[in-house]
Amino acid sequence: MSGELSSAPTTPETTDDRHEWVEFVRFHLGDDDYGLELGRVEQILDDPTVTPVPQTGPAVAGVTNLGSEIPVVVDGRALLELPARAPDAETALLLLDRGEGRPTGLLVDDVAGIDAHHVENIDAPEDSDWEPPVRRRWFRAVVDDADRPGEPIGVFDLDVLVAKARAQA
Repeated sequence: MSGELSSAPTTPETTDDRHEWVEFVRFHLGDDDYGLELGRVEQILDDPTVTPVPQTGPAVAGVTNLGSEIPVVVDGRALLELPARAPDAETALLLLDRGEGRPTGLLVDDVAGIDAHHVENIDAPEDSDWEPPVRRRWFRAVVDDADRPGEPIGVFDLDVLVAKARAQA
């Protein structure tokens, strides 16, 4: 995983405080940072091998072989209609926890870290001044990061993200 895990002093001090904190995997797509709730990410893989699948839309980068599973790989850049990354660019794959759903991974530019944020710094997208690059309904939350004032992080709604990728496939 590229980047460093956050060790900011804004992490829970005691077990009693933990219910007031939420952990997110923070990642880059283009020039922006986004997040997913840590509990929704099963595994993070550096520079995975992705095999293209014919006759799929641009949001589906292909599939990858994880031994007992072959997850569909959704390209985050294509979903957000960002310019394609260079063919030799390194990537990271967030293997998503979809419960009983088909194994799915989100291909991102890189993973910046895992950050804990106090619930007071997390808002619903409709309660925030943040202007997302896509519809607000794609996001579950917006995090105001004390380390990055004025640069909130949009937390994707995993179900909406996967539904959008399927619609483009």
